[in-house]
Amino acid sequence: MKILIANNNMKVGGVQKSLCNLLWELERQKKHDVTLLLFSPVGDYMDMLPPGIKCITTKSLFRYMGVSQGETQGWDRLLRGALVAVCRIFGRSAAVGLMRLSQRTLPEEYDCAIAFLHNGKNKSFFGGVQDFVLHCVKAKRKITYLHDDYVKCGANHKVNNRIMARFDTIAACSEGCRGVFADAVPELADKSIAVRNCNDIAAIRAMADEDAVAYVDDRIHVLCAARFSPRKGIDRAIAATAEMLHKGIPMTLHILGSGVQEEQLKAMVDQLGLDEHVHFYGEQANPYRYMKNADLFLLTSYHEAAPMVIDEAYILGVPVLTTRTNSSDEMVTDRACGWVCENDQQALNRMLLQVLQNPAELYSMKEKLRHCGANNELAMKQFTDMIEN
Repeated sequence: MKILIANNNMKVGGVQKSLCNLLWELERQKKHDVTLLLFSPVGDYMDMLPPGIKCITTKSLFRYMGVSQGETQGWDRLLRGALVAVCRIFGRSAAVGLMRLSQRTLPEEYDCAIAFLHNGKNKSFFGGVQDFVLHCVKAKRKITYLHDDYVKCGANHKVNNRIMARFDTIAACSEGCRGVFADAVPELADKSIAVRNCNDIAAIRAMADEDAVAYVDDRIHVLCAARFSPRKGIDRAIAATAEMLHKGIPMTLHILGSGVQEEQLKAMVDQLGLDEHVHFYGEQANPYRYMKNADLFLLTSYHEAAPMVIDEAYILGVPVLTTRTNSSDEMVTDRACGWVCENDQQALNRMLLQVLQNPAELYSMKEKLRHCGANNELAMKQFTDMIEN
């Protein structure tokens, strides 16, 4: 089967990581002729693509949806800026209409064409992959992925809904995300299915063993890893740490990541006098060496789709405490790999206190998870059923 998978770029992000992992699984199967199309061939994951996957790029105006404004210069910066202005004034469809004038239909025909990135808010210069697959690719079947909460990410718009309707299948990254989409756009519920993300399990475990961080034994070590944006709620993790210390719980919070809230979060730590108890490490090429020996992974997001970091903690045998989001029950409760609390500060504090006051239960779960049989069998069965049936 000839498959085309289209995406904007291969920068660090959950969508790109999921795509890279899927490509490796397809490479190992050697059942399909797979072509990856990128708007712009940039990003750290470019060096991680499997060698057997053919990668093509576009030279048309669609390339500007694969890079940021800061990554362009000269005429490219002016052209991208003009397209962004059109998008913000008239909507993404107007900008995409202009981009399509510069893009010919791809010469080859495929059995299946997959848009791996969904569109975002109507006046946000983000996405375009669905439009490209619909208008510029010849294929017998066309599929789009959905990697987020369709409502909370702002994608639930009549323009996006019309685009979704033109695909044969809509593949949500979890049953929770599929349910949100089906409730929001019930007329398309029958087209939507759940297709789990793949993980590079062997690579995650190997990287975790590379100079794994050893934490001191007299404290409970809690790890957060996320982009520093309001949606991720890292400030709630810091506030919960202050509460735990006030209750006499000997814990240390380790935070991986960076983003727009970095200065604000560090100022919060300073104001609460937590400098000895909260440590920032910045973005890490190998976060797994920090995760392996952590006692608990803490996810404090206001909303999520199916965070791959939960799978990664599961693979490394680290229990998870997460706020309730679309996929929290199926990813944590159903696998008995941690705890889910309601999505507010008070509930987070209560559950974290309950977990940390029972270290024997925590360490028992951690030991049990070290022997979990993590694999990609379900994810690949769902993917194969989708493209073949």
